[in-house]
Amino acid sequence: MTLNNDQYRQLFIEEAKEHIDTLTKSMLILEKQPENTEVVNMLFRSAHTLKGSSGMMGFKDFQELTHAMEDVFDDMRKGSKPSSNLITLLLECVDALSQRLENIQNQVEGEINFEQFKCKLQALKSQFCAVEPEPEKNKSSKPSAIESMLAVVSKVANEAVEQAECTGEKCFAVDLRFSADCGFKSIRAGMVLERMTEVAKVVESVPANGELDEEKLSQGFKLIVTSKFDEKAIENCARQVLEVEQVSVTPFDGPVSSVKEEPVVLPPENNYLITIEDKTITKVVAETHAAQSVRVKFDQLDKLMNLVGELVINKIALIQVTADNHGDSLKRITENIDRLTADLQDLVMQVRMVPVSQVFDRFPRLVRDLSLKKGKRIDLLMEGRDIEVDRTVLDEIGEPLIHLLRNSIDHGIEIPEERAKKGKDETGKIRLAAHRNGNHVILEVEDDGSGINPESIKKAALKKGFATEADLEKMSKDKLINMIFQPGFSTAKDVTETSGRGVGMDVVKTKISALGGTVNLDTQIGKGTKTAIKLPITLAIIQAILIKDAAQTFALPTSQVSEIVRVKKNDVKSLGKINAILLRDHVVPIVHLHELLGLPDSGEDDFELVITYLGTENTQLGVVVDSVLRQQDILVKSLNGPLAKIKGISGATILGDGQVVLVLDVDQFVNRVLKNSEVQ
Repeated sequence: MTLNNDQYRQLFIEEAKEHIDTLTKSMLILEKQPENTEVVNMLFRSAHTLKGSSGMMGFKDFQELTHAMEDVFDDMRKGSKPSSNLITLLLECVDALSQRLENIQNQVEGEINFEQFKCKLQALKSQFCAVEPEPEKNKSSKPSAIESMLAVVSKVANEAVEQAECTGEKCFAVDLRFSADCGFKSIRAGMVLERMTEVAKVVESVPANGELDEEKLSQGFKLIVTSKFDEKAIENCARQVLEVEQVSVTPFDGPVSSVKEEPVVLPPENNYLITIEDKTITKVVAETHAAQSVRVKFDQLDKLMNLVGELVINKIALIQVTADNHGDSLKRITENIDRLTADLQDLVMQVRMVPVSQVFDRFPRLVRDLSLKKGKRIDLLMEGRDIEVDRTVLDEIGEPLIHLLRNSIDHGIEIPEERAKKGKDETGKIRLAAHRNGNHVILEVEDDGSGINPESIKKAALKKGFATEADLEKMSKDKLINMIFQPGFSTAKDVTETSGRGVGMDVVKTKISALGGTVNLDTQIGKGTKTAIKLPITLAIIQAILIKDAAQTFALPTSQVSEIVRVKKNDVKSLGKINAILLRDHVVPIVHLHELLGLPDSGEDDFELVITYLGTENTQLGVVVDSVLRQQDILVKSLNGPLAKIKGISGATILGDGQVVLVLDVDQFVNRVLKNSEVQ
C-alpha cells in the first residue's frame, strides 16, 4: 500500500537525509579503515532502514537501489574488503539517492536508473578480497537479549528499583516486539513510550529514546518501568499501540549477576567524523544519553527571531519613557522586562545556533573526489566542528569554503612526485578549522602546498590588464597578493572544471563582505597558504554604535569599530589624495561621513572619530562624525530591490522612538578610500 500522507512523506525525507549523511561519512571512513566492522554494521543498518521505509512509501527505485547496496554491505559484514573503485561506485549510488530524495521533496518527476547501478555493483563485487571469518567463541553461552539488557542497566535503574520498594511500587522489565511489516517502528516506539506514562514511569529503554531506529527496533524494544499497577495493566497499555505484536512483562529486581559476558552496547547513529591527522582517522563517538528534542522549521525560527527583535525595539522605547518618569514602581517593572527580554533574546539566539559541522561534514567527500581526480594525495584535518554560529550565517559560508578548498587542492597541494623532490611528505595536508573570538567565529583553510608566488601575480595582472608595470612595482607584497580577490583574476594557465575562470576568490570576498566579515590571506612560497575568514556569529540582533552626522543618525556594528577618539580640525593632516591623523605614532587615513553620503557639512571644529578596521592595522580607517550617541542592540532588516544595491549600506533598523536608521557597511568605505590612497 502506498502512503500519500504528506506528514509521513516529510518524516521519510528527514530520516532519509540523516541516513544518507551516515552512509557518506561511514564509507569515507571505511575506505581508510576497511577492517572497521562497526562502520560496516552502520552502513548495513542505514541501507536496511532506507530500503524498508522507501518501500513503505512506495518509492520502488529507491528501495531497489538501497537493497542492492545492502547486499554489498552484507558481504562486507561476512569479511569481504571493498576496493577503492567499489567505494567510489557506492558513493555514486548515494548521490543518486540524494538527488532522488530532492526530487521527492520538490515533487519533481525523475526516478533512479537502479538497474544500471545494480549491474555495476554486481560487476565490482568481484573485486572483494575474501577474509576468513574468525571462529565464534562461546556461542552457546551468549545471553538472551533481555538478559543482556538487564545486565547493563545503569545505576539510575538500580536506584529506581530501590526507590520503588520504598514507595510501594514495583519494577518491571517489558519486552516488546513489533510486527514484521511495521513500516515506522521508531514512530511506534515513541507512541509506546508516550502511552506507557499513563500507567508507569519509564526508567530505561533499549534502544534509548534518542537512538530509536528501524534496525535496532527490529530486534525488539525493551523497557524498565516502575508502577503501582500490575503486569496485566502494563501489558494492556502497551498493546493499545498498533502493530505491537508481542508484549512480555516480568518483575525486575536488579541486574542479573550470573551474566559474565561483556554487555553488547549498540553504537549510536551518526557518530563518526572524518578527521585525518597524521594519516590516521579519529573516531568521534557521540554521547549516548537520550536527548529530548523536537524538529522546528527554519522559517518558524526566523519569525520567532523577528518577534523578539520587535520586542527588543519596544523594550528600548519603554526604557526611554521610563527614564523621563520618576515613578519607582514603573522603573522596577521596566527593569524586570529588560532582564526578561534579554534572557528571551539569548535563548532564541541559542536555538538558532547550529554547529559548523553541518557544513564541514560535506567536505571530506569533496576532498576525496578532487584529490583522486587530480592524482594527488591529501589528508584533511577538521578542527572545531562543535563551534556554533547562527543558521543564517551557516547557510552562506559553504560556497566560500568550497572555493578555498578547491584552490588548495588545485593550485596549492603539489603532486606526490613534485612534493618528494622538494623533500616534503608525498601526502599533502589541508586543515579546516573553526574557533570563537568574542562575538565572531574564525574559519581557517590552511594547506602545506606551494604557496602563492607574487611574481606569478604580477605576470597574470599584466597579461590581463589589471594594472600597469609601474603600478605593480609600487605595490607591497600584501597588496599584490590581494589582487587575487579581483573579479576575473586567475593565475591558472588552463581553465579546468574546478578553477581557472577567476571567479573563486572574488566569490569568497563578496560573500564574506556581504555577511559583515573579513578575509585575510597569508602565504609563503614553498610552505603553503592560510586563509582566515572572520564572521559575526549572528546577523539578526547585533550591538551597534549610534552616530550622528549632518543632523542624521546612523548605526555602525561594534564588530567593525576599533575605538572612538575626539579630535580637532587642526589635528588633521593632508597626505597626497587623502587626509589623515597621527594616532599613537600610526598614520590613520580619515574620511568625513557626510562626504561619503553626499550630505552637507555641519562645520564643527571638534568632531568624533570612529576608528574602524577590517582585521588588520593596514586597513584602518577613521570615519569623522559630528557625535557618537550610544551603544545598543539593534534588529537589522535587510534592504530589498534597488535599495539593496546601495554601496556602504548593509541594512536598516528601527529605534525605540520609531526612527528608521541606516546600518553602515564600513568595508565598502574602506575599499573606496584606500583605492585612491597610497597610505597602507
